[in-house]
Amino acid sequence: MRRVRQTAYLASAFLLTPAVVLSVVGILVLYYRRENFDVAFGVLILVFCVELLAGAAWLVVALRRSADLSRLQADFLSKVSHDFRTPLTSIRMFVETLREQRLEDPERRERVLALLGQETERLSAMIDRLLELARLEAGKIKYQLAPTNIAELVRAVAARFEPRLDQPGVQLTIEIAEGLPLVAADAEALQDVVQNLLDNAFKYTGPDKRIAVRVTAAAHRQKRGVQIAVHDNGPGIALHEHRRIFELFYRVDDRLSRATEGSGLGLAFAKHVVSAHGGRIRVDSAPGRGSTFVVELPGLPG
Repeated sequence: MRRVRQTAYLASAFLLTPAVVLSVVGILVLYYRRENFDVAFGVLILVFCVELLAGAAWLVVALRRSADLSRLQADFLSKVSHDFRTPLTSIRMFVETLREQRLEDPERRERVLALLGQETERLSAMIDRLLELARLEAGKIKYQLAPTNIAELVRAVAARFEPRLDQPGVQLTIEIAEGLPLVAADAEALQDVVQNLLDNAFKYTGPDKRIAVRVTAAAHRQKRGVQIAVHDNGPGIALHEHRRIFELFYRVDDRLSRATEGSGLGLAFAKHVVSAHGGRIRVDSAPGRGSTFVVELPGLPG
């Protein structure tokens, strides 16, 4: 809704401003009846035409992007509906199995309970994503900023990632520089950003997963700050996709993305969180050479 309002306001500015100016010039010409106004009138006619053409072109682009967003939203809702159905079916099946006492073997019963817990967590995560999306679109997300040690934050996220290192072919390297400045941050929100980048690095690489996280001091807008870089050895992202991957619902259309679960929300949330902290997020990637997602945050003075 906010995007639609912005489009309407800008379209009105493009179309109404030259019309008002032209009307004023017409009144002046009728009032003064001087020849030099003919030149001004001709110039403003040209400006008027250029503005109309620019406004029309911009409006076509805006409407096209709005149509693309609507399509992506419809695809997202369709996918979420399917994703909800899968864990719900599993939960219902597990509950019926336990209710009918088909599992007499304690080991098999424990395994079913563990799977039931996993599916419940998966369902809960999807609901959280939908609630986060609603808050994001309504502009109601608020962050509680406090001095935060980014090194400790990254280590905490890496500790949650450790169980995946037991899988064959998974390698995670953590490099954290000394003497990093503190950052005014909502620690939980920033942990979600780093977690999302690690999850993406894990999901969108092949069986041989080499992931590296580097945390260094870096200049941010002429001030001392912190840079978090997450690199993977995945297939890479084409240059024309670099900006779009941070848009809501957008996913790179390649074979690996289509075969991998995802909602198209994670990077959009990451961009929102990082921007709210006064930082920026970008990607350095090309097909065949992996991807590096870089988060830059301003440091606190002192």
